[in-house]
Amino acid sequence: MKHALPYVITALAIGISPGCKPAKIETPKVIPAVQVSKKMSEADLAVVTLTPEAEKRLGIETVPAENRPSETMRSYGGELMLPLARGDAASGAKNSRSIFSLVPTMTPADLVRTAQAQVDADGAVNAGKVQLEAAQLAFKRAEELIAAKSGIGRTVDDARTQVGLAEAALRTAQERRALLGAPLFDAVNTNQLWVRVPVYVGEIAQLKPGAPATIGVFGADARTQGVSATPVSVPFSGSTNPLISELFYELKAGAPGLRPGSKVNVTLPVLGSEESLVVPASAILYDVHGNTWVYESLGAQAYTRRRVELRRIMGSDALLGRGPKAGAKVVTAGAMELFGTEFGAGK
Repeated sequence: MKHALPYVITALAIGISPGCKPAKIETPKVIPAVQVSKKMSEADLAVVTLTPEAEKRLGIETVPAENRPSETMRSYGGELMLPLARGDAASGAKNSRSIFSLVPTMTPADLVRTAQAQVDADGAVNAGKVQLEAAQLAFKRAEELIAAKSGIGRTVDDARTQVGLAEAALRTAQERRALLGAPLFDAVNTNQLWVRVPVYVGEIAQLKPGAPATIGVFGADARTQGVSATPVSVPFSGSTNPLISELFYELKAGAPGLRPGSKVNVTLPVLGSEESLVVPASAILYDVHGNTWVYESLGAQAYTRRRVELRRIMGSDALLGRGPKAGAKVVTAGAMELFGTEFGAGK
């Protein structure tokens, strides 16, 4: 009894009657955040079976997927620029290039200051020509006076000196103007665009020298063909980062979505080749989520969708990173009709 007293006092303190067992404390049931009632893998995708008449009516055509060697490509970011004319307007040389052929590397403030300096230099050249003409007229007048025996020899000497000074001043003005290159805003060729591509210097040796680049708009459909651009030779890179070298490419203007200042995707070929799974580009289908698929023939007018990983479009071919096995027959004509038939939109 002596030892039971503390138990009774403790039970009364926590609200339990003496002689009764403590109530069982239930833990709350954890409800999962996500419940999947029926899991379905891509192996369980529907099989579309057609009658021979329906297959003929839809015009179904198939081509076997195959592994082919293809160029290794690498993507970079680039910026579209307006180029300068390659000729030097001051010297008249059509194949010469000044450092201002790299106008894309200049800031807008540098462009304005350079243009102002060119205008000032042009004015100095024109003023030098006028002064030379005036000195030549004065010299000619002095000689006429000597011939008429109404002048003095000192006047002729002074006029000849002024002609020499004017010629020297004009040459100096022309040389200063030549240093500034072709006019920035008069020599712009609006029918062409340049693409400036910053590349890590360690990757320059891995790129194919002299190979054209493919220019595309960011966010464009993978089926959209890029625009080809030819490399432009420049004397140096305008990047201030010693680890970055800039490559320049030239393309024709007027392509949709390509305008000066636009950021573009630039695909450059790399030395060497790799083997890729290739199917016709017409076989690729896109769902509402942007996923890419092809229809594979199972034989006997039966077809099923296969998910593919599209790497890029090369002409009429689609290069896949993942897809059906080589040799599998994929639908090239009638794929959209099969897609609509599978989801109830076709008849």
